[in-house]
Amino acid sequence: MRILTILVVSALLAGSCTKPKDLEFIDIHNVKMLKWGLAESLVGVNARFYNPNNQRVQLKDADVAIYINSGYMGNSLMDSTITIPKKDTFDLPIVIKVKTATAISQVLESLSDSAVAFKVEGKVKMGKSGVFLTYPVRYEGIQKMKDLETM
Repeated sequence: MRILTILVVSALLAGSCTKPKDLEFIDIHNVKMLKWGLAESLVGVNARFYNPNNQRVQLKDADVAIYINSGYMGNSLMDSTITIPKKDTFDLPIVIKVKTATAISQVLESLSDSAVAFKVEGKVKMGKSGVFLTYPVRYEGIQKMKDLETM
């Protein structure tokens, strides 16, 4: 009986320690200016993801750089912990710190485009049950301007 109990507990512990699958990026939406400054501004955006994991996971300590049409747009830091629901789509609010002059020039260049190429590079800690691993974040995609739902 003890051996069976040890095997069951070991199997449960091994299953709870498996590496989570990567989150699947869907799109960005709800772009808005949070703070306008002469040198630096803050832009808010919601990134929509799907969590393919069978368990909730947590994200913390994200540090990513954002590029629009190959030009560096800004950087986003997340120092809080966010719990992500299992097998579900969720919005991740992101605040991007941008150089105001760069942001203005990127926006002006993109006004006539029907879509923009964007790239995100960085790292994030993702885990469950207090065990976190650092994952690289790297995504490149095309975002249609009409789908941004700006406010």
